[in-house]
Amino acid sequence: MKIVITGSSRGIGFALAKRFAEYGDQIIISSRKQEAVDIAVNNIKSFNLETEVHGTVCDVTKIEDVKSLVQFSDEKISGIDVWINNAGINGSFYGKLTDWKNEVIEQVIQTNLVGTLNGCAAAIEYMIKQGHGKVFNLAGMGSNGMASPNLAVYGATKASIPQLTKSLSQELKDTNVIINHMSPGIVITDLISTNVPKEAVSIFNILAEKPDKVAKYLARKMRKINKSNKNINFANSVKVFWKFMTASFRKNRFFDQEGNLIEE
Repeated sequence: MKIVITGSSRGIGFALAKRFAEYGDQIIISSRKQEAVDIAVNNIKSFNLETEVHGTVCDVTKIEDVKSLVQFSDEKISGIDVWINNAGINGSFYGKLTDWKNEVIEQVIQTNLVGTLNGCAAAIEYMIKQGHGKVFNLAGMGSNGMASPNLAVYGATKASIPQLTKSLSQELKDTNVIINHMSPGIVITDLISTNVPKEAVSIFNILAEKPDKVAKYLARKMRKINKSNKNINFANSVKVFWKFMTASFRKNRFFDQEGNLIEE
């Protein structure tokens, strides 16, 4: 398969790229910084030398960049079977909305919401002409309707993802393009590894997982799904229940009581 992943130089995006490399897929890496792209591409190649992988710079908040990513993908791998809108930020801030800086609010909205809309628009346009394709949007805290106190901005952007999936699935019902979203749960990435408040440490240690484990599940499901308006949910209710039942074994699993990441 031919896979394009935005924001894939690190975190869950990079972990997904590694998993697709295991399948021997052709992969396009993208990020806002060329150095990060180059490092990610080289790492994927060292992981699986048989995989064709390319990378380019893309700022998802700019529609011109996203359209250029589509063109780059077409030139390098001659098609796009799967497009994953993964790029996202939380503003690296945890606090009440009244304490958020306006420029940080704007950055989070532009990246998470506008970036996803840009990715959907560009990918769908290409896939309709191509005759087929799958688009996946990354959901997150707030997308299930639950509150996200002290991360209200991030939660607001992610709450829009299921609605966007539902709307676009209807727009695409007479095409061979499908659209779905994914709920990875709490993943230990740069977004949260240095931003865990003391009061949330126990929850993070109970529920969080590393990117590779989450990506393995998501990649397998993405390859199989053939219908729109579905949620690939890694952190389903059964898993969450089991984790709370075994909470005593998860103390200091990732973070100490001060909220510091425990290095392996």
